[in-house]
Amino acid sequence: MNNNRTSRSEHRIPRLRTRGRENRRRLLAEAERMLHESDGSPLKFSDVFEAAGVSRGSAYRIYIGIDDLLQDLATEWLNNFVDFLSETQFETPPRHWADLAGYIVDRGAEYWAQTADTMRVLPLIRSSAPSSYNDAVREMAHCIAQMFESFFVIPSIEGWHGKMAFVTQLLDTAFGDAVRSEGHIGAQRRKEAKALVTTYLAFYLPDHLPPRDGAA
Repeated sequence: MNNNRTSRSEHRIPRLRTRGRENRRRLLAEAERMLHESDGSPLKFSDVFEAAGVSRGSAYRIYIGIDDLLQDLATEWLNNFVDFLSETQFETPPRHWADLAGYIVDRGAEYWAQTADTMRVLPLIRSSAPSSYNDAVREMAHCIAQMFESFFVIPSIEGWHGKMAFVTQLLDTAFGDAVRSEGHIGAQRRKEAKALVTTYLAFYLPDHLPPRDGAA
């Protein structure tokens, strides 16, 4: 895990103690549960920390209020995906960049499926695009770009990391729609996502990329 990547709550409490971390986890979990069960009405911070069994004082030591908590939920989801993707182990290096793109799509589908409950409520949270969430998007784009650069010699492409950020948006659109409309990410959705990503990247990458020396 990247220790430089922290949530806004952790910036305010650099040394969040064990009880504080547990309270944060309970607040996030309870907020997510209440979002699922709500009829669309805005959540109140007091309702969340009372339901989570966290005292008012402890809750406000972690979060400024409900918006801060919900933005942290969205940011944590992205940060955890970066960690999930970073743990990738290849038995043999991909031979073509499209193979790597397909692998990233498959890993994304696995993570999206494992966190389907959070995915369903993310659109209600991230519309304000807080700085911490945007930082997490950039970290995800950097992670994907590094994966490509570790296996292939990438030509000079203006806004390369921005292109990778758009790849994450394509996955979010494809998988988010699948989870919300069908309840799962099926094989056809994965196939469509791979076609979207490879078609998009083909605008910028040549058909053949030289393998990087020592890629493993």
